[in-house]
Amino acid sequence: MSGSFIQELKRRNVFRVAIIYIVVSWLLMQIGDVMFPALRLPEWTTTLLVAFLILGFPVAIIFAWAFELTPDGVVRTDEVPEGQSITSDTGQKINYLIIGILIVAVGFLLVKDALRTESPIQPVISVADQSIAVLPFKNQSASEENAAFFAGGLHDELLTLLSKLGDLKVISRTSVERLDPNLSIPEIGELLGVATVLEGQVQRAGDRLRINVQLIDTAEEGHVWANTYNSELTAENVFEVQSDIARTIAGALQAELSPDDEQELSAVPTTNTRAFEKYLLAMQTAKPGTYEAMQLAESYLEEVVTLDPGFAEAWVGLAQVRSELFQTGAIGRDEFVSTAGPTIETALSLDPRNGDAHAVRARVQDAAGRPDAAEASFKQALRLSPRSSLVREFYGDFLRVNGRYEEARRILRKGLEFDPLSLVIMFELGRVEMYLGNPEANIEAGNRILELDPASVRGYVALLQANIWRGHFDEAWPWYVKTIEIDSGDFETWAHAAVYLDDLGAEELANRYIEHAESFGAGEPVVVKSRIQLQSVREQTDEALKLAKSNMNDEFGNRWGSHEVLLRTIGTAAVQDGSYDDVIDMYRRWHPKLFLTVPEISPDNIAIAANLAWLLQQAGSPHRATEIIDAALNWYRRTQPEGVHGYNLGIVDVRLLALAGETELALETLRDAVDSGWRMGWQWRMSNPALDGIRSTPEFQQIVTNIENAMALQLENIMASPHLGEFDLRDKPAE
Repeated sequence: MSGSFIQELKRRNVFRVAIIYIVVSWLLMQIGDVMFPALRLPEWTTTLLVAFLILGFPVAIIFAWAFELTPDGVVRTDEVPEGQSITSDTGQKINYLIIGILIVAVGFLLVKDALRTESPIQPVISVADQSIAVLPFKNQSASEENAAFFAGGLHDELLTLLSKLGDLKVISRTSVERLDPNLSIPEIGELLGVATVLEGQVQRAGDRLRINVQLIDTAEEGHVWANTYNSELTAENVFEVQSDIARTIAGALQAELSPDDEQELSAVPTTNTRAFEKYLLAMQTAKPGTYEAMQLAESYLEEVVTLDPGFAEAWVGLAQVRSELFQTGAIGRDEFVSTAGPTIETALSLDPRNGDAHAVRARVQDAAGRPDAAEASFKQALRLSPRSSLVREFYGDFLRVNGRYEEARRILRKGLEFDPLSLVIMFELGRVEMYLGNPEANIEAGNRILELDPASVRGYVALLQANIWRGHFDEAWPWYVKTIEIDSGDFETWAHAAVYLDDLGAEELANRYIEHAESFGAGEPVVVKSRIQLQSVREQTDEALKLAKSNMNDEFGNRWGSHEVLLRTIGTAAVQDGSYDDVIDMYRRWHPKLFLTVPEISPDNIAIAANLAWLLQQAGSPHRATEIIDAALNWYRRTQPEGVHGYNLGIVDVRLLALAGETELALETLRDAVDSGWRMGWQWRMSNPALDGIRSTPEFQQIVTNIENAMALQLENIMASPHLGEFDLRDKPAE
């Protein structure tokens, strides 16, 4: 029975019709893949084509079964007299047709890529209907008391509120503040990919407040809505005006408001007008991101939470400022955890649905050595505030630091959709690209940042980091001086400059910079470790050991490899006199994860792990040393891009390979690192005793000679370059 049915399917050409339908459908989809984008058709047209083709398949099969093509036209199969059927002739024609279509399909495949190359599709920013950019409010106040910070603060608060509502795409503050004031409304819409723009003016007069706003369609440049608000200047009135503006905008853009959105619109964060004004001042003060600005903002916010302990946003702001102080090295890890930790928990107890608060909490948890808890907090922050550029900035930085570069890239690129002109996200994304082995992308990021803000320290830092990564210290030098000029209170920059200058062979100049760093950053982890590095490579071993031991306490933070420097210095001395136990106990106390049955390796401890493995080999524990070496090499190979060497991990893989006895591979890897531009901290890292197994080889000695010659040439370029101002200490000692 089944055999006869299949034979009947063949006789009626059902199989041939199925084949030709599938081939034609595939060809149509290939044509659509090329032509639809060129015709600027929306993405759903491709989906619609596929849906029609799928629905048409059973229709074609049924038609082939029920009808036959005869000289008299299409006739129902059961009406064709027996003996007059010509299905075999029709089948032969279909065979030829299938072959012809296949030839066309193959030909199309061969020219498909050429068609795309000849007709490049220009990238177009998609404009979402429910999208808005809120331009900075203009301050129309005349008197001193009505400073621009108030208008700026109201602008930020409205943006924050809008970003929490429905499915609105709201461009973040940092992007709208970077806009060229000469751009037209349509140009702003095209640049930021938004359908509407909100303009506003703020005027204060005594205890009265006047706010004018207008919503504008970017395509037609026509007014969608406008209103003027006059009220007494109180916190409650300000929040009421903001809520009314936000609700009206949501309605105009047809954004559906959830019960949570309604709750946000009804919230009154504080009723204390003085606290609210001081909060706006604090958050505007913090924007430059310098040590001085952040410390002043911190003092303002401490006053705010004293005035109103129930003001959740102020607690979040205070924790965020302390987070930035920690990130820049102004405060240590322990101080950050002990001060920002309780602060952010207070904020979350008042407002558990604040996504930015969860992101700050994640930073505290990470600093406290709880990366799993930090990851969970970041994911919660993304769920609550998926469009927050701050959440994506913090999370991207966390992923980068933990060696998860591809994930960091995705998170940060998504952040640019909501904050396309964000200098911070551009900076973080540039660093991620550099860690993936593309320092040129970081140079592009630095140039773009400076194009948007010529005074941005992030632009200078991106350019100096990228050039250090490439081994071009002479090209990094002007950016170092400019970075110091913008933020002269950053003692870490002074200290790092000292190490780089010493690597170039400019010992006296290095002394000037490290002495200046010590003049106002003495005892700070980066300053101490930089001084120890200088002493060690100059063979001032007694001084280095004394400084390391005097700072060896639980309060000494692990910043930019400071733990590794102290532990290595003390460990090297311990090997010389055979007193291993005390220093191994120091390793265990500071980095217990290296002593687990299966050592846990991270970017923070892999260099320390290599030093510990060397120490254990010297102490007669080769089995334990091998476990650490294997764990570290496995982590490195699993997480780090092949052939990429930069200043984050340096040549730790070379040290691990040398300790494992893989001499040839260690030398080959070292050559690759130097050829790719690795130079940073080369004297300190090349003097590591873990490299003793390859140090005496001619290859190693030649590599050292090549580095010395290259650095000497770069020093000549630096010394011959024009003087760069008061922070360029080439011709004057530090006072």
